[in-house]
Amino acid sequence: MIHPHTRVLSGDPSIGVGVFATAPIPRGTVVVVRDRFDVSLSREAFWALPEAQRAAMETYMYHDKCGNLVLSWDHARYMNHNCHPTTMMTDYNLEIAVRDIAAGEELTTEYGLLNIQEPYAICCGCVDCREHLRLDDIDVFGDEWDARIRESLERIPRVKQPLLPLLAVEQRARLEDFLAGRAGYSSVRNLKWLAEPVCG
Repeated sequence: MIHPHTRVLSGDPSIGVGVFATAPIPRGTVVVVRDRFDVSLSREAFWALPEAQRAAMETYMYHDKCGNLVLSWDHARYMNHNCHPTTMMTDYNLEIAVRDIAAGEELTTEYGLLNIQEPYAICCGCVDCREHLRLDDIDVFGDEWDARIRESLERIPRVKQPLLPLLAVEQRARLEDFLAGRAGYSSVRNLKWLAEPVCG
């Protein structure tokens, strides 16, 4: 589920719609949580769907670290990529604001964390655009992304969190253990889908 202070609007004509903030969202705010209403399909289940359904869904799906294809049930699926995103996926089944987001500003994310299956060109229009998403982006940029995410997660107790109660119990416990110093930070490298996943 995406933060309530967001809505879908028409954005850059070359991209289409995007998700925009309707009120300020401070750094450290949980912006998206994966919840029980999100659709999660195995690769086998996805490929068993009729071609028309696959085509309609695939643009908005991502692979989790277990290799499942996930489709957000709300407008979180319309978040666009930016090489300098306002939010980033974490290994706690949530997306966190990695900087302050102003009212009216577009919420963007880092597609390099979503287990893309083949490289493709991007044109997000930002300064220093990478121009391509690559399969090894997590390996190349993981340290940089972890630093931004970790600092943002540490701000969670200091800002309002309307979505935190919706986080699954196990993930909430992992997050609280990290925030309390009882466990180390879980790197975004753990999001990478391996050929032999360790998921149960």
